[in-house]
Amino acid sequence: MHKIPSRAHADSQVPNWHFRMMRDSARNAAIEAAIASCNLRGKTVVEIGTGAGLPAMLFARHGARKVFTCEMDERIAAAAREIIRNNDLQDRIVVIAKSSRQAIQDGDLPSAPDIIFTETLDSGVVGEGYESIAEDIRQIASPATVVMPDRIQQFGFLCTDVQAFEDNSVFNQCGFDLSGFNLFAERSYFSVIQTLHDPVCLSPTVLFRSYDYLDPSALDPVEHQVTVHSSGLCHGMTSYFDAHFGKFLISSRERKSHWRTAFHPLRVPMPVESGRRYYLRGDKSGSIDLVST
Repeated sequence: MHKIPSRAHADSQVPNWHFRMMRDSARNAAIEAAIASCNLRGKTVVEIGTGAGLPAMLFARHGARKVFTCEMDERIAAAAREIIRNNDLQDRIVVIAKSSRQAIQDGDLPSAPDIIFTETLDSGVVGEGYESIAEDIRQIASPATVVMPDRIQQFGFLCTDVQAFEDNSVFNQCGFDLSGFNLFAERSYFSVIQTLHDPVCLSPTVLFRSYDYLDPSALDPVEHQVTVHSSGLCHGMTSYFDAHFGKFLISSRERKSHWRTAFHPLRVPMPVESGRRYYLRGDKSGSIDLVST
């Protein structure tokens, strides 16, 4: 029988991508396989980003002695506690209704845990607080701590995507110039459903950035030399990521993934020529720039 949530929980407005995420069976299977591959007996785990509590419960199922999991949204934390109680795992899982930063400051998290797990990734990797979470992980990790995922690779290609450009800009409407509103256009990236946009690929796919929670230089500016293979008007870059949990992988490139691809707009669309090389530059926010060589 399905348990009906309390009225307070039912009325809370939590972004519905949580449901797509929790129903992503390929993601869930990869995460469980990665957790099951660890020797967890007697181990202490810290998780950042509880959600409904699924990874925390998987760690407990596969033998972790204690799991400390942080959830900064108090409504979600309360729901996770109830779910964990309903699954009789409340003695091994501690849900902390705070950000990892606050939990560290308040002494709620153990130092040098055996494993730190986080799956706080949006379509462009960094938008759910990657930088601050990485700083928190480095603060409590020991040289022996295993961090999951151990690396994230972000791939991208230059593209023509008229729909994405139009979704992020406005010009003349009803005989009026509304372009002043473009002041509020997204400059870093936003998620798109690639199958609906069907961007025209203008360049090879490049490894745009590699992320490692233990590497403080992972967000340094990047620059790639890209040779365009098709002439056209470049609106920006489409990107996707692969998150590696040891030999197991979750990826936003999969068409059935709950993650959408990210579109990184150029400030001004730029004509590019086949066979010509360009410098593709990116900053820690995910915004890009394209310069002719």
